[in-house]
Amino acid sequence: MANSIDLLTKINDEFLTCQICFETYTRPKSLNCQHTFCQKCLEDYLPANSASVTCPTCRCVQPLSDDGINGLKDNFFISSMADMLKTVKEIRNDDEGASMLCDTCDQDNRKVANARCLDCTDFLCHECSTWHIRTKLTKHHKIVSLTEFEMGMHNEELKHRAKIYCTIHDGEIAKIYCLTCQCAICHECLECDHAKHRRCSLKEEVRNQVTQVEKLLKRSSSKAAILQNLQTSLKEIIKLKKADRDRVHETIEKSCETFINAILRRKQELIDELQSVHAMEIKHVSADEDSVELQLSSLVSCCEFTQKQVLEYGTPKEVLGLNNQMTLILHQLLETHPALTYHKIEQIESIQFDHNPDACARVVRDYLGKITKRKIPIDERLRKVLIELDTYCVGDGTEDELKPVDGAKDGVEASEIRLLGQIGKQGMGDGEFESTPNIVVNSANEIITSDYDGTKIQIFHPGTDFKDSFITEMDQKIFKPTGIAILRNDDIAVCCEVSVNIWTHEGKSVLSFGQNFFQNCTCIAVNSENRIIVADAGRHSVSVHTDTGKLLTQFGSQGKAESKLMEPRYITCDSQNNIIVSDSGDCNIKKFDSQGEFLLSFGSEGPERGQFQGPRGVCTDKFDNILVSDCWNHRIDLFTPDGCFIKHIATKFDNLHFPWCIALTSNGKLVLSEDYSWSFKLFSIPGLDINVSMEDLITSPPAPKMPDFGQLDIPSLFNNKVSWWLTSSSLQDTNNNKGDEM
Repeated sequence: MANSIDLLTKINDEFLTCQICFETYTRPKSLNCQHTFCQKCLEDYLPANSASVTCPTCRCVQPLSDDGINGLKDNFFISSMADMLKTVKEIRNDDEGASMLCDTCDQDNRKVANARCLDCTDFLCHECSTWHIRTKLTKHHKIVSLTEFEMGMHNEELKHRAKIYCTIHDGEIAKIYCLTCQCAICHECLECDHAKHRRCSLKEEVRNQVTQVEKLLKRSSSKAAILQNLQTSLKEIIKLKKADRDRVHETIEKSCETFINAILRRKQELIDELQSVHAMEIKHVSADEDSVELQLSSLVSCCEFTQKQVLEYGTPKEVLGLNNQMTLILHQLLETHPALTYHKIEQIESIQFDHNPDACARVVRDYLGKITKRKIPIDERLRKVLIELDTYCVGDGTEDELKPVDGAKDGVEASEIRLLGQIGKQGMGDGEFESTPNIVVNSANEIITSDYDGTKIQIFHPGTDFKDSFITEMDQKIFKPTGIAILRNDDIAVCCEVSVNIWTHEGKSVLSFGQNFFQNCTCIAVNSENRIIVADAGRHSVSVHTDTGKLLTQFGSQGKAESKLMEPRYITCDSQNNIIVSDSGDCNIKKFDSQGEFLLSFGSEGPERGQFQGPRGVCTDKFDNILVSDCWNHRIDLFTPDGCFIKHIATKFDNLHFPWCIALTSNGKLVLSEDYSWSFKLFSIPGLDINVSMEDLITSPPAPKMPDFGQLDIPSLFNNKVSWWLTSSSLQDTNNNKGDEM
């Protein structure tokens, strides 16, 4: 009895309440994410002419059929539970003095019900119960007392007797299942829309689905055991990772200690050498000083003797006798140099310490060691678990497998690009922009944008749904954000014209620096050492700072020479911490090492392969290949780390127009913003990360001027939506260009 009474507490109003209207479900419809809502609520919630519905609870997107919301699956389980709850509540009302009345008595003389027919679900009084089992049509019905019903003695029988009613014809019991439409129908439905459809009995379909569910449950139970083993293995891997961290940390400590001891030894050697050189110099100078002192003493003594003893008190005879001797001595003292080391010199030696601070930093960086990853065999138990898991999973979870096109070498020459979505419009609301957004992707693949005119930072889920935003305010001052980057702790570093400001992921201000240093900082990047690299178009330079804002180095000056910069608008860093600058003023890309030493440049003005007309955003893939956003050529180009052109990743034929900022997610998706559109787009590009050698580029057959779009489904890419700038004249220009190329 207790189990039956607990039924009401287990099935509560919240479980049977629509989370849109907050009322009991009316024709509940289930989404693929298993969340359920009223059909009418979903119809009111769905935007006009939408081809998909976004779950109001979890934001999962589900495509719709031609029938729209009506084509979604009915949740018969929820409907049955709602009916059962309603019945139990009606019976429970007896405790509150509201008696359940007989359904078959005369309306004006209804008696209290004490039983219920399990077949026709009517509540019956004692008299009607007697007549119910005597009537020819209902004599085989099963009648139970309300006490037994409430105690749950007939729950199992109720489950088998439960009826499904037609959703089209009220009151009609659905006994047929339409296999074509995958829905329960009544006999009247056969005469309407389902006459020529494949169908079977509802009981047969229920048995089939029960069998399928039982098989799935059995497999699910087996997979659950495998997942538990995998979870245990992953916990062991976490312990292993921590042990690796501790081991590497200890190695770093020892290596640094060895390095420091070597530095201290060299320091002592240099100090000892300095003292030795200094002592030798002092010895020589002291000897010269003694010689000078001796000559000075002799000269003074001789002069005094000659003056007093000879000239003042000497007789003429004595003067004549001493004249030759004193004259000779004085001549010798006057003509002899007391310190020949300093005879006819204009310079003296000075001890110096010759060193190169940049070289010191480079030696420490290159020879102290670096963090790397190496492949090691997995544990045998984990390998077995993964093999078992593969028997359940149809794929490995990767979304963008490399699929080379016929005639292309390792996927270099062509790839199928797919537009996954376009997010944003002009406005100040959530997910809206007042200017072309700058873009960065954090470690969780969240897309973070800065809006210059909107003075805000917006954060989007990896699925591009809006998550959060905050105003770029610090110390009660509103800043206009331009470039944006992510620090190692996921703090957000933002260029704000004459300063760099840092906020947390939640929008709390951290610090600001560079107020009296920058003139017009436009873009920012963070390297693997958590150094902040800032491009300043006003100073035509790039500067490197610590994460606390301390200036480490600065390079660049105005000009079009190799190491000079005209208009450094966008920057990025590769895995080697080399700094890659998009110089819009010089129409090329320049590459510097982490200390600002020029390495190479590539590109020139023009529409051909490897040329640019307004290079904008830059980023790198996992092989350090360089992606460049070519604004006025309406394309994204891919180059090797040495600046050799590989291919066009996307062009105007891929619904790409005036590309601006670009970024890559860790799973190979391309995020970019477009000028004049107040939005950003997300592309899936199979084969985006390509490790291409110079030999591959030399030996591969020459590619045509424009990539072959024959395998692209252009209509599906455009999705019947044409941007405002795709006027008939621009399309005519496109056709003319294609004709010229052919």
